[in-house]
Amino acid sequence: MRPEVLADIERTLRQQAHSVGIVDFVVGVAVFRAGKLLVVRRVADDWNGGLYELPGGGVEPGESFAACVARELREETGLRLTRITDIVGGFDYATRTKARVRKYSFLAETEPGEIVLAPGEHDEYRWIDAGALEALPMAADMRETVRALVGTHPTH
Repeated sequence: MRPEVLADIERTLRQQAHSVGIVDFVVGVAVFRAGKLLVVRRVADDWNGGLYELPGGGVEPGESFAACVARELREETGLRLTRITDIVGGFDYATRTKARVRKYSFLAETEPGEIVLAPGEHDEYRWIDAGALEALPMAADMRETVRALVGTHPTH
């Protein structure tokens, strides 16, 4: 996706969220290798501890969604973003400190590399397909996003 197209889409997504009072955003990053999706497991003593999710995190003030995708991907997995190819919808939820945030997930391509998890945040990662999804503990809204991703992504 060209950067200017992504910037236009981001403006629209932010305006839609602001129109219903949402001002805080989180990104999820969907990375596939050999037809399998990368998911990471939160450490047990964290919010949503023990649950699997897409790598990602909060968009900082003044940060674009694309910059957040690159930063969070690097911080949480050690992978370097090469490009964002699609946006995979969004959902709203509450966190420990915010009443309502909107999470958008982005399909991304990365440079080759090994996964290096951020200590204290995630303790395990897996590459999954649709068959492995139901066995993993996951929040319901995240499960729906991941189900859509693994259900539509071609295997290689």
